Amino acid sequence: MPRLGTEAGKAAPFILAPLAEQKRIADKLEAVLGRVDDCRARLDRVPALLKRFRQSVLAAATSGGLTEEWRDEEIDRATVPLRDAIKIIRTGPFGSSLHKADYVSGGTPIVNPMHITGGKIFPTDRMTVDKPTLKRLSDFKLSTGDVIIGRRGEMGRCAVITPVENGWLCGTGSMVLTPGATLCPEYLQIFLSSPATVNALEGESVGSTMVNLNQKILLDLEIFFPPLPEQQEIVSRVEVLFAMADRIEARLATAQKAVERLTPATLAKAFRGELVPQDPNDEAASALLERIRTTEVAKSKLKLTRKARTA
Repeated sequence: MPRLGTEAGKAAPFILAPLAEQKRIADKLEAVLGRVDDCRARLDRVPALLKRFRQSVLAAATSGGLTEEWRDEEIDRATVPLRDAIKIIRTGPFGSSLHKADYVSGGTPIVNPMHITGGKIFPTDRMTVDKPTLKRLSDFKLSTGDVIIGRRGEMGRCAVITPVENGWLCGTGSMVLTPGATLCPEYLQIFLSSPATVNALEGESVGSTMVNLNQKILLDLEIFFPPLPEQQEIVSRVEVLFAMADRIEARLATAQKAVERLTPATLAKAFRGELVPQDPNDEAASALLERIRTTEVAKSKLKLTRKARTA
């Protein structure tokens, strides 16, 4: 379509409906697009609700509330310092041991906080190391069942190391925890990402420009420590509830795309004359235009007459 305001734009065809129909179209558009805006506003509130839902699930999971009716009440449960539940904790190599100059493409990935999102690890090809560097820093290699957590910036970013990440390298901004025999790695990941833990870490972490987590802060955390079978049941229930939230999130994305298509589709329908019924009793648009032209001609003649009188 030619740009408005240009000669081509002024000459472009324009479908003119009868005035009464224009008013019906405007009223209908106001009603329909108002409902579209309401729908969009409702959908925009869903992400915050899903976030609160996930946080509530994590809070219940790490306080025992999620398996309260499942557990055998005869078995003692305790809250213990995290240091009593893990076997090894390691902080990633110091910056003096791993420089940006050591990074290559296509090597073994490094896992820094930036690579941990939503409990999963997403490496970048530009942050990998070659075999000699990996051998030099072999003490920081990750193993299946470890839990890696970011110690800088946003607290609570953590993930369980799967066979895919086995042998990768812990970055300078991360720490690695190896659970003890009676601690399920997935349960540890749930605990480290729970709201109470995140709040505790944010309150205790130090750093002038970026919060920085150290081993003592982490090891001093108190963890609800049920028997291993209950931990595994908690993990299973969290996975089911999170999968449900993921499905809702996917449906939300589809609904939001559909809503964004409604406005242009409604406008297109309006200008095709399909939005409101047409009334044969309406004054024809051609008659309206003729009346406008007659009025403009009369105004022009009146102006010329006035000018002649004043000349």
